[in-house]
Amino acid sequence: MARKNRNAMPDWFVQQDRSPPACVLCRHEYDRAKLTKHHLVPKSRGGTETVLLCRPCHKTVHATFTEKELERDYDTVEALRNAEALHGWISWIRKRKPGKRIRVR
Repeated sequence: MARKNRNAMPDWFVQQDRSPPACVLCRHEYDRAKLTKHHLVPKSRGGTETVLLCRPCHKTVHATFTEKELERDYDTVEALRNAEALHGWISWIRKRKPGKRIRVR
């Protein structure tokens, strides 16, 4: 049995176009280490597809919606971007500098 290469980047981490990775909601560019994986359908509900979100956006998504809502209504990037509850957040955070510490309640 072949050994697993522990230094290889996971598939979700490798980008084809080599541009700096960006949060899919606020579209700020970050180092890869600053982005987190968000399961479009929660793992607890069988989801496997992921997208990259910055920490403030990721925390806001989970503070705003329940897992059931995420599974039922917001299982695509477009649905999250068009969510009425996130419109104010997205327009506000886009005006902030990337990497600035933001508190999410």
